[in-house]
Amino acid sequence: MKRKVGKLRLSPNEETMLLKEEYERRRKLRLQQVREQQKYIALHIRQKVKQRREEQLHKLEEALRADWQKAQDQKMKALEKLYLSSLRAIGEGHRRAKENEPDLEALAKQAE
Repeated sequence: MKRKVGKLRLSPNEETMLLKEEYERRRKLRLQQVREQQKYIALHIRQKVKQRREEQLHKLEEALRADWQKAQDQKMKALEKLYLSSLRAIGEGHRRAKENEPDLEALAKQAE
């Protein structure tokens, strides 16, 4: 005996409920996709900001290092000038001291 197997027709309430469930399932799936997309975009933005900040810090470091090196070079030149002028002053002082040194031989002769 064969039975006739026919399709069961859904009642209007069941059909509405199935459509509503499918709509909610798709809505949740779309929300999930949008959230994942937002996470990806936010991650990408954070990475760009981090990279830009690191580049700016690197440029600032290079600029500060160059300024510091320039200042050190200027200080070194100033100290070299001061050192050379001090050496000249010492040499001049020795020459003047020799010029102003009393002639001991002449003093000894005068004393006799």
